[in-house]
This record gives sequence, structure tokens and C-alpha cells, in this order.
Amino acid sequence: MQVFCNLANQYKELMDFTAVYIAEGHPLEFKGINQATSCSERMQVAADMKADFTIKFPILVDMMDNSVSLKYAAFPERLYVVLDGTVVYAGGAGPFFYSIKELEGFIQNYTSNI
Repeated sequence: MQVFCNLANQYKELMDFTAVYIAEGHPLEFKGINQATSCSERMQVAADMKADFTIKFPILVDMMDNSVSLKYAAFPERLYVVLDGTVVYAGGAGPFFYSIKELEGFIQNYTSNI
């Protein structure tokens, strides 16, 4: 998460960053949490994560039906760039095909054309 936060900080003047907290991909890994059983629990974990990592961009929280995660095939983690409502970059599914470096390359290429 810290590497993504650093990237967001580096490009914050050029684009908006956000994260969507979905079903926990690694229960017990972050603060020993279990899988949330309610939206309020999920929101609390997202708030704790935002505070612990000093995240400066918004964190949205997926509903308990996991509709965002399902729509974007996001579980356990995924990177997207959305421009004017259209997905212009879809990173590989994490953890094995998830690449912050690839995302950074996309952003550098995009911003060099602005």
C-alpha cells in the first residue's frame, strides 16, 4: 500500500487517486482482522488502514454484496485508471500480475502527452 501511496503523492497534481476497500484478501494480516461481516465493520477497517498508512486520497468501501469487486474482477487486488468514465488501464490481477511499476509506466506515458 505504501508504494501506491507514494505514486499517488507523486502525481497528485495531475490526477485523482482513490482506493476501493473490498472483501479482505488477507484476513488476519492487517491488524489481525477477520473478514468483515457488515458494512460498518468494513468501513472501520478502511478507516483504520487510511490512518495507519497516512493515506491522503479517498478510500471508498464496496458494499457487502461485493458488487464493485465483481464488476472489476478486483479480488484480491487490482489497479485501474479511469478517464472520463472509461477504463483506459486495467492492471493484472493481484498478487501475481499486480504491478505498480507497470501502472507508473502508464502514468508517465500518459502525462508526457498532456
